Amino acid sequence: MGSKYPPSLRCCLPLWAIMLQVAFALLFCFFISYDNFPVDQKLLVTYQVIQDLTLMAALGFGFLSSSFRRHSWSSVAFNLFMLALGVQGSVLLDRFLSWTSQKNVLNLLSIRKATMSTMPVLISAGAVLGKANLVQLAVMVLMETAAFGATRFADKQVFQVEDHTVMMHGHMFGAYFGLLVAWCLSRSLPRGVDEKVQTEKVQMATGSSLFAMLGTLFLWIFWPSFNSALVELTDKKNAVLNTYYALAVSTVTATSMSALSHPQGKINMVHIHNAVLAGGVAVGAPCSLIPSPWIAMVLGLTAGLISIGGAKCLPFPHLAVGF
Repeated sequence: MGSKYPPSLRCCLPLWAIMLQVAFALLFCFFISYDNFPVDQKLLVTYQVIQDLTLMAALGFGFLSSSFRRHSWSSVAFNLFMLALGVQGSVLLDRFLSWTSQKNVLNLLSIRKATMSTMPVLISAGAVLGKANLVQLAVMVLMETAAFGATRFADKQVFQVEDHTVMMHGHMFGAYFGLLVAWCLSRSLPRGVDEKVQTEKVQMATGSSLFAMLGTLFLWIFWPSFNSALVELTDKKNAVLNTYYALAVSTVTATSMSALSHPQGKINMVHIHNAVLAGGVAVGAPCSLIPSPWIAMVLGLTAGLISIGGAKCLPFPHLAVGF
């Protein structure tokens, strides 16, 4: 199906994106340079974490958003576009916010933090994909990375909050920011727009639920790496283990409750796409502080129950499959 935008607008949207990318390249030319530290084992470990985070962001969130009937593959492409743009914007923002400390070098730690800072943008995208064009998504990326970066800077400098804890706030930040953008886009629609067409754009497709499940699997596998990415080395073990146990329990809880809440005992795939990850979100901030696995398991159980209960109260389409 061809684009619904007029030819003039179809030419302007990519040009604006290219101009923004050229502007980023010029800013990197004048303000960012590489460090000169030798390669060591710590650097290789950091690179492995970056690989996990990138897989989680590009494939996990990308395929998770692929279940839209009319925007399945374009949603994956837009997700990758926002990730690439958001990482660059976050690196530049961190450079400008740390101007007084003269930290103008780019290293793997900068990319790791920038990738995590872009996660809230990908969460927000779930509320606007199918409703926003390329330029609107680019503006959202710039605004949200700036807002979240300023929030991180204020929390660290004023309230002395650790980077790990601030990053875990990104789940809620991204959710509410996405709702705000969706509300603004809905109010900007011209009068007379066919509501049936707008509703069709965000409807789910049963055939694409398999790809959305693939995204959920990627997120599930790499969520321990996300929760432990900025944790001190001595606390990483607890962070990984607690995240895994919480994810495992929320998965069992979500699957069981989804089948229990269905009249025919079937599993609702919308529940599975979202609720199985609830445990990882719930233990995000305290994952390195939990001393025993049963606490993480209780959090995972509670998060799974709340997620299924919330999903039942929202007007999601019922994509059910049998056992």
